[in-house]
Amino acid sequence: MKKALKNIAGNKNFLSLFGNTTFAVLGFLSIFILARSFDKDVFGEWAMYITAVTFVEMIRIGLTRTALVRFLSGAQNSNEENEIVASGTLIEIAVSFLLCILVFAGYHLFYGAIAESGFKLFFKWYPLLALLIFPLNNSLSILQAGQKFGEIILMRLLSMGAFIIFILVNFFYLKWEIEYVVIAHISSNTIASLYAISRQWTGMFKLIHATKIRVIELLNFGKFSLGTLIGSNLLKSSDTFILGIMMTKADAAIYMIPLKLIEVLEIPLRSFLAVALPRMSKESRLGNNFEVKSIFYRYSGVLTLLFIPLLTGLFLFANELVAFLGGPEYADLDTPVNVFRIFLVYGLFLTIDRFTGVTLDCINKPRSNLMKVIYMALANIIGDILAILIFNSLEAVAIVTIINSLVGVSVGYYFLNKELSINFARIPKMGWQFIRNNEFKNMIKK
Repeated sequence: MKKALKNIAGNKNFLSLFGNTTFAVLGFLSIFILARSFDKDVFGEWAMYITAVTFVEMIRIGLTRTALVRFLSGAQNSNEENEIVASGTLIEIAVSFLLCILVFAGYHLFYGAIAESGFKLFFKWYPLLALLIFPLNNSLSILQAGQKFGEIILMRLLSMGAFIIFILVNFFYLKWEIEYVVIAHISSNTIASLYAISRQWTGMFKLIHATKIRVIELLNFGKFSLGTLIGSNLLKSSDTFILGIMMTKADAAIYMIPLKLIEVLEIPLRSFLAVALPRMSKESRLGNNFEVKSIFYRYSGVLTLLFIPLLTGLFLFANELVAFLGGPEYADLDTPVNVFRIFLVYGLFLTIDRFTGVTLDCINKPRSNLMKVIYMALANIIGDILAILIFNSLEAVAIVTIINSLVGVSVGYYFLNKELSINFARIPKMGWQFIRNNEFKNMIKK
């Protein structure tokens, strides 16, 4: 029994899956509580705050996270590792201060417009959050590069767990307004940051090892991954931004419920991507493109087939899931159920779309991945605006998500096929082969 538990604790796929499942459950729980704590308009303010925070955080980590994972996975010695970590940390510190200044200045220069837009909470509190969350974010980047998923779980449990405890107490006893929830969000992340500093996971203690050559190397790669992450986040956040501007905060709140529910698909997807990324990066740096293709086929094929029964079950219980997560205010509404079911169609293409992008990064083609995401983001933004202007419908906005995912699959195939001569028809075939031959267990154990 002890040996079995030890094997499980050392299984990177299991730890990644367990961590993402836990965080998704905590994320659902936070929406479950907050949707019942405030009316639609106030909850819509929270939705716009957290969406904006997530989007801007992508800029901070975009320059370093993917680059750190790629270059650290192939580091030859401790000196090279220290140079990469230190240089990445230096870049993120500089970006953090720049973002703080820009957001702070924007808040005071355009206060009137910001207050009316619903993004007041973000512009008021983000500069403080950015400074306090930096140690946490940089630690997560370094830990992911080293595939230390146990430590990642601990760090995120500290931040998310403290926040959940506060909003539970607030729901039952305190009844404080939404601004105190934002303060609690900042405080909970600060707790995790302080813990990261105490464990010396942040990279700040290695800044002396930073070199100009490494900084340039990371920036050259990171400028593309930054654009990719911004574009990828725009695919999710642009819906909320546009709804908050062109429709109402209540519409943004309604849309947030199915948007959060569809994240159940991200649980297995993020877990396997977190493990596949450093593996494919390492094989690519060794020049083993055959193994890169093999990993791409295995992971995307198995997950695509496993998604089919999952999507079917979610479709059948869409009404119950929306009512459970959103509560009484959303239980009798048809719109969030319809939007969620439309999102499930998009889920059919999600695995292939995401894996083509990650594989392009792994084979050192971040520019191609950036172009793929730009096409998708443009399709999504233009489609959202047209959907609102013509149909004034949340369902129409959700249908645009299907269109941009098809754009992503098509463009991703075009770029990846140029480099690896892949065949999409092999994805379900290899996925079924692994499931049928019981080889899926072996893949999980690696």
